[in-house]
Amino acid sequence: MALPANFLRQLMVGMVICIGFYGAWIAFSGAAEVRDAVMQLGWYGWGVVLGLSLFNYALRFARWEIYLRVFGHRIPFGKNLCIYLAGFGFTTTPGKVGEALRSVYLKPYGVGYTHSLAAFFAERLVDMLAMIVVASLAAWAFTETRWLLGIMVLLVLLVLPAVHSAALLRGFSRLNAAAKSDRVRSIATRVGQMLGASAALLRSLPLYAGFGLGLVAWFAEGYALYVVLERMNADIPLLLAAGIYGVSIVVGAVSFIPGGLGSTEVAMGGLLVLSGVSAPVAVSAVIICRLATLWFAVLIGLGCLGGLELRGMKSFAAGDSRALKDN
Repeated sequence: MALPANFLRQLMVGMVICIGFYGAWIAFSGAAEVRDAVMQLGWYGWGVVLGLSLFNYALRFARWEIYLRVFGHRIPFGKNLCIYLAGFGFTTTPGKVGEALRSVYLKPYGVGYTHSLAAFFAERLVDMLAMIVVASLAAWAFTETRWLLGIMVLLVLLVLPAVHSAALLRGFSRLNAAAKSDRVRSIATRVGQMLGASAALLRSLPLYAGFGLGLVAWFAEGYALYVVLERMNADIPLLLAAGIYGVSIVVGAVSFIPGGLGSTEVAMGGLLVLSGVSAPVAVSAVIICRLATLWFAVLIGLGCLGGLELRGMKSFAAGDSRALKDN
């Protein structure tokens, strides 16, 4: 498969912006103080944090495997894992839509675009709901705001059964019919089509199983932020650290900035400082967390993507060799 022409350019631009932003942020917060804070993490800390990221990826892949099996597709484990992880190479594309290119690699295995895109849609939807719950954990750290956690959990529990209701599909159909704006009509049509295609994944068992796996997976990365802060001797409760991580990821998602670059970091650092963490420690923790989550995933994704592309080129070359022999 030929990668999109602008993929490498987008990736390089994102990396340059990220390096420049991190460098300026470190200089502003005090390079020596940030260096000392990073040194406190140590090899053991890096191992734990990266291990939690791998745990996150494993749970999300397990959910992806479940989704494809619901549609009746059984892809060889190693190939399916490589294709899924390759999608992480596109994490820094707007809205992560580049991850939908998994569909191209799955097509030769009999997975139609409707099914793979429906699985992608269900994955993004369930992840957002899980992240909202993780974000609301921050409310538990303060006695006067604990009721917010209950409200958010209740709202998510109400939304989950609603997403597979026929009434919701009818609502989008009515919105489409009544809309005077072509843009609103187009959005309503597309969302309605995706909900319809994803109906098998939005039934109770796969829906709640996917939500549960997503909740544990994203809490694991929130826990990774807590581990980083703990190793740096920052006194912050676990649920508050996980909640700050969740809020920051949601902010990055709704900003529609590729990979949430900048918006996620600023939100996370700002919330940590407001929670009593010193600026150098906050900056160090944010950079480490993002390297161990976002950029670690991109690195793994690029490795798998390169493997898929190399395998594709070898298959193409083998096909040419057979054709030459036949001639």
